[in-house]
Amino acid sequence: MNEAYVLLNVDYKNQREIIEASKKISVVKSVKTVYGICDILVILESDDMQKIKDAIDNDLHNMNGIKNLTSLISVN
Repeated sequence: MNEAYVLLNVDYKNQREIIEASKKISVVKSVKTVYGICDILVILESDDMQKIKDAIDNDLHNMNGIKNLTSLISVN
């Protein structure tokens, strides 16, 4: 199973919308609000790494209100 962790810095007024939209992405396992240098942690999981990459590149990158996105791809 492939995993990716995506750290988001978001505009506060869009935070709830971004969380709800992220939860609807098929390969998203979990979405968490976090405190610190990032605002939201999105955990993606799939047997197909291309599906994870597509979700990051197409779904997350196209959301309004995301100021910065950092992807951490887990390697087994």
